[in-house]
Amino acid sequence: MHRIIIISSILLLFNSCEQLVNIGDLRSSQKYPAQVGHEWEYYTEWLLEYYDTTGHIDSTSIGPSENTIVRIIKESDTLGFYKDLVLFESFDLSTPQLVNKTWYRNTDSGLFAIAYSNAGSSQFVWPKQRHIALEQVTNFISTIGILPGFADGNTALYPHIDTVQYYSPPRKVLTYPLMIGSRWIELTIPFFRERYIDKQQIINANGINYNCYKIESNMSWLNFEFNDYIDLNSGLIKREVIADSIMLVTVANPDSGAFVKSTTISKLVRERK
Repeated sequence: MHRIIIISSILLLFNSCEQLVNIGDLRSSQKYPAQVGHEWEYYTEWLLEYYDTTGHIDSTSIGPSENTIVRIIKESDTLGFYKDLVLFESFDLSTPQLVNKTWYRNTDSGLFAIAYSNAGSSQFVWPKQRHIALEQVTNFISTIGILPGFADGNTALYPHIDTVQYYSPPRKVLTYPLMIGSRWIELTIPFFRERYIDKQQIINANGINYNCYKIESNMSWLNFEFNDYIDLNSGLIKREVIADSIMLVTVANPDSGAFVKSTTISKLVRERK
């Protein structure tokens, strides 16, 4: 599970600064947890369900699984024009040498993703296609990661490098205060994505019940769901990525005509504050 990349635009950077302010109206307990030393471990499972010619699922298989470490290593960091940034890093246990770093600004109006390094993948995706091949989804899911917010392979232009890339404009990962009925636009480039909260839900993870906001997505992808379950005390508890009616295309059988449903679930298995 990996990462992200985008190139900065100075004009858009300045246009976004008005949103990145703290006026002291929001307590830290009402924001995403962002203290140095906070560490999470997630386990990701991948289920593939295969459709028969009548449109019913007739078989399943398990895709690759992975454990991912996410931790906060700096507060009040400075990067370019930005100050008071929170620096997260993440890596898969199978490839600990490939460390993704992402800088956030945790303001009174929301949590904004500012910049990152080491995208982890150079595979592109095409969100406006009517049908997407399973190989494209596989490459796409490998870029998503477990950090707050949502990565996409379309922005992964510089894989496995330490060069810092800026979101332009910054992405609004969360809006504050979190509440049922909230809606906000996370990004419009390279495609449109809106997030919204319709309900709270109890999620059991690591033997603990968490009172989570379910954060869903409206986006320009057909048959695609992206859901985050966030607890304000512990952060991201669970992430679901569901892609339905995906073409099963291989080199050996490029015209199979078969379709598959892909579901990945990343869930918290360990937390250290």
